[in-house]
Amino acid sequence: MCIMLKHLLWITILLAALTGCQPQEASEADLPTLAILPSLTPSNTPTVTPSATPTNTHTPTATLTPTQTPTNTLTFTPTATPTSTLTFTPTVTATATATATATVTNTPVSTATPNAPQIVTFIASNTNVVPNTGITLTWVVNADAARIDLLNQQGAVVQTFSVVPSGSLPVVVPGNLGKQVVYRLVAQRGGQEAQLSVAVTVQCMTPWFFGNEYAPADTACPSAAPAFGTGAFQTFERGIMLYVNANAMNRVYGLQNQDSRYIEYTSGWDGVATFSCFGAPPTGLLAPQGIFAWLYCSTNAPVGIWSSALGWATSNLDSSSRTIQLEEGTGGFFVDSPIGVYRFLGPSKGTWVKIK
Repeated sequence: MCIMLKHLLWITILLAALTGCQPQEASEADLPTLAILPSLTPSNTPTVTPSATPTNTHTPTATLTPTQTPTNTLTFTPTATPTSTLTFTPTVTATATATATATVTNTPVSTATPNAPQIVTFIASNTNVVPNTGITLTWVVNADAARIDLLNQQGAVVQTFSVVPSGSLPVVVPGNLGKQVVYRLVAQRGGQEAQLSVAVTVQCMTPWFFGNEYAPADTACPSAAPAFGTGAFQTFERGIMLYVNANAMNRVYGLQNQDSRYIEYTSGWDGVATFSCFGAPPTGLLAPQGIFAWLYCSTNAPVGIWSSALGWATSNLDSSSRTIQLEEGTGGFFVDSPIGVYRFLGPSKGTWVKIK
């Protein structure tokens, strides 16, 4: 309204100025022009009215905006929730299916089991016996074929019995395989084998003259009590010589250190003859004496001649008595000496070992 009054004031002042400038005689003629001036007032009025109109237009626009926002939020929230829940529920069912698959994996194992031989039982009626005692082996086997192996103390197979898959077998426990023998059952099917062993301890009825505790594990039982007789013993640079005359065994033994070899001869010495094939010994060494001079000049060493195998004697002949005891069924035997007990894996040629 102030603006309108200012406009009217400026128009009135302008008109007054113009009127003052016109000649007097024309003032009455221009009065109609002044009568038209009110027409200017409505011309300015519509110009002011549109200015207020946009102010009212913004009010409904702000009201509509928040009305649509909650509408969209409520529409999508319930829709997404049931959809995701229903989609993942069947996934748990698939996990249970995987458990069933693991059961199927075990099926090939069950199928292969009947094809493999199985030993249900294998027993011996006695596991602690004296040599040549009879025992019974009994077994139950699921297989196409079976056998029983007899093993010595070293685990070597010395005898095999072909047997039925399930049954029994009477055996005689030998006394020449060591302190323990093993019976091994072998079941066969489809190129596969199953094994089970039973060990039997052998108790010798006759003790060893040097003490059972010193007998090597693979030693057979004594075939008889020890024999005592006259003997001789002499040491050499590279071995020894032994003589035993017990139970009509008139034997001379030469033992060389190299490869632990020995050889046995029946004595051919008459007790009085002398020999000199070896000549005079070097200072500090001795010549073979008595029966060993005969052995030195009349026989050969296990390899080559005695002078090369044993060299010169390093002690005088010892003529103390000797003890000898034989192993059952092996040909081996034990002989004592002034310096220990020797085991001979013979009977007449082989290797030796000092056990005590």
